[in-house]
Amino acid sequence: MKHSRSLALVWQIADIEARNLKAPAIECMHLLIGLCKVVDLDLVGLVSKEVDPDKILEELLREIRRLRTVFRAAGLDARMLRRHLRRVYPEQRLGLDRSKRLHRSSEAKRIFANAEQFGQLGSGKAYPVHLLYATLLADDENRDVVLNKLKINKERLLTLVKKQVFKPQIGSASSSKRRRARWN
Repeated sequence: MKHSRSLALVWQIADIEARNLKAPAIECMHLLIGLCKVVDLDLVGLVSKEVDPDKILEELLREIRRLRTVFRAAGLDARMLRRHLRRVYPEQRLGLDRSKRLHRSSEAKRIFANAEQFGQLGSGKAYPVHLLYATLLADDENRDVVLNKLKINKERLLTLVKKQVFKPQIGSASSSKRRRARWN
């Protein structure tokens, strides 16, 4: 399965978050923190050094906008959520080698596999919104406690994400059929 550039960026952020929290592996919590962090990044500054910056920036902006749309509609402040999530994660005291690549935990791998399945239903690529949906569907007591503390309705958030996940994308077969039907 191909991962989108935007999903790869979230994965990199989750890796950094796991390292900063001195975790032995990338966990579900780090993925959610990465999703909350990516909406606040300067994407133009990140992409300016790439080979084909226009194409990459277009995808990043489109896909991160989908996350922002969900967060805004749910009344979710991504900055507050990620800060609270960092606090509930138990700090590890392991001395990790910064040069070693962190691997995903078995739960994080399962979440990624679910996100990939959701991506298969659409364009064939997994995007951050697919990862957000898979992350929210997973059992995570700490996440649920934080959502409750911030008065974020998880069921409403799931509904909003689900709409984005199953919404036809530009260029997909169902999207072009709909456009053709409008013209006829």
